[in-house]
Amino acid sequence: MDASMATVASLHADHSRLFTLEGHSFRAVYPVLSRRSGGLSVGINLNLDKGCNFDCIYCQVDRTVPGMEEKRLPLLETVMEEIGLLFSAMDSGAFFRETSFGSLPREFQAVKDIAFSGDGEPTLAPSFRELSRAVRQFLSGRDWGGGSPPVLRLITNGSGLFHRETRLWTRKTFLEEGPGEIWLKLDAADRHRFDFINRSRIPFERMMQGVDQVVADLPVTIQTMILDYGRPGEADSFTAGRDLWDPLLAKVSGWDKEGARIGAWHLYSVARQPAVERVRKVPAERLEAWAREAASLPFPVLVFP
Repeated sequence: MDASMATVASLHADHSRLFTLEGHSFRAVYPVLSRRSGGLSVGINLNLDKGCNFDCIYCQVDRTVPGMEEKRLPLLETVMEEIGLLFSAMDSGAFFRETSFGSLPREFQAVKDIAFSGDGEPTLAPSFRELSRAVRQFLSGRDWGGGSPPVLRLITNGSGLFHRETRLWTRKTFLEEGPGEIWLKLDAADRHRFDFINRSRIPFERMMQGVDQVVADLPVTIQTMILDYGRPGEADSFTAGRDLWDPLLAKVSGWDKEGARIGAWHLYSVARQPAVERVRKVPAERLEAWAREAASLPFPVLVFP
């Protein structure tokens, strides 16, 4: 592996929220190299208190440690200041001169999206609507040199979208006012695996009812984390197999038959060290085999080992 591709592999494995550039310590905005976006992704963290209604076993956020920010932080001003600083540094070249991103091959240096993700479920943050509106206005008002602006992307477990008003807001802001996408989590389609993997306070039946409504109303990309846990013989260990995959495939196939507008289905595994150390990466061959089983679906099923 040459040095530039080693940099790609290293940055794919590092999605730290902590970032410093030109003497400024960023608190809510962070650049990462995203496998699934295909280049640079500018993340926005609305959940600095690590607030989330899921506690997924594969999450890299260590929820045993309290969040780093108090509620007094002026989040709107902070996010918009940091987005401005980051893109100005990219324009001037300082971003690539002063950070490890400067060693990236040129094809990975384009900003593909601004993504609402971070340390918790973004749609539950009180500032979600205000911040998504401000970021859309930033994207619409900036000169992109004749090219298209980055995609405005929402990465979500869907729970905030159970409310019709939030779905309408999200459709307008993320999908109708410029290029945008909604990436919706579906890690398990049966109660046992959902409770084990996502560890949500939301009952499984309510979760499935809610995401059914989201998929019926909004075009989405489905994202599914596939993982193994522990080692054979250890307590609570499991290997992702037919008991996980068959319900997932049936669920997504059912959505398709009911007319859902699914743009793609991402099958991916662990790229960064989760807070729970017993989580293990799934071999690429298993993901690829399952993608082949789903090949009859009328949208791409993409694998990110």
